[in-house]
Amino acid sequence: MARRGWLLKLALGAVVPLALMAMVSSKALAAEGDEPKKTTVTGKVAVDKDDKGEVTGVKVGTQKLVLDDKAKELAGKLADKQAEATGTLSDAGLKVESYKAVEEKKEEPKE
Repeated sequence: MARRGWLLKLALGAVVPLALMAMVSSKALAAEGDEPKKTTVTGKVAVDKDDKGEVTGVKVGTQKLVLDDKAKELAGKLADKQAEATGTLSDAGLKVESYKAVEEKKEEPKE
C-alpha cells in the first residue's frame, strides 16, 4: 500500500508542473497571435462635428477612425475627399498611422 502512495505522489509531482507550464505557454503563444495587423482603407472622408465645430468623429468610407490627433489632421486636410488611411485596427476603430489623398475615380461615359 505504501508503494502506491509513493508512485501517486511521483506521478502528481511530475504531471501538475507540466500541466501548469503548458497552460502558461499556450497563453503566451495566444498573446503573440493577437498582435494588431496593418490595415488600409480607402473611401470618402466623412467628418462629424458638434455645435462648436469640434471634430467628434471621422470615417474613411465605412471605417470609423480612432479620434486622435492623426485622425483630426486627416479630417482637416481631406474632409469630403477620397483618402487612403493605413493603421492598426481595434474595437475602437482604425488608429491611423499614415494617410494620403487619392484621385476620385471618374466614370467614363457609356456608349
